[in-house]
Amino acid sequence: MLDKLIKYFVYATKGNITKTQLIKFLYLADLYSVKWTGKQLTELDWYYYSFGPWHEDIDAALGKMNGKEIAVDSNGNATLIRLGSQASNVEDLQLPQSLKLMLDNIRREWAGAGQEKIRQLLDYVYNTAPMLEVKDKHKPEEKVRLNLQTEREKLISELD
Repeated sequence: MLDKLIKYFVYATKGNITKTQLIKFLYLADLYSVKWTGKQLTELDWYYYSFGPWHEDIDAALGKMNGKEIAVDSNGNATLIRLGSQASNVEDLQLPQSLKLMLDNIRREWAGAGQEKIRQLLDYVYNTAPMLEVKDKHKPEEKVRLNLQTEREKLISELD
């Protein structure tokens, strides 16, 4: 599922996405899935690392797709994820409609260029329940597991 989600976000943004945005979009997809269904979409054990949610399997997946479905282009401070020579389209991924709607909401809300858009995305991600639980207690260079269930627990307590 990780590969499909990466392709979805790259294809849906027409290859106008940074690696930072992509990682945060993947995190939000897993987080929202846990929030509403109790289950993650991917099998990633998300970590707080270098100031944000992270997992090494994302880099591995990007490496396998690079030059094919996607193209990873390091450009100064940002790593851009572009459409690759074998890129397809969102429809070919055959994702359930409900999942596409959720992913589309993430993309529409947070995609776009510019420092202000990135700052808003980072502010939002850093204020999710799993991040709030660990970011003030640990140093950025520590690798600390994030508990995505805290977002669901927050929702349930708000509904009570």
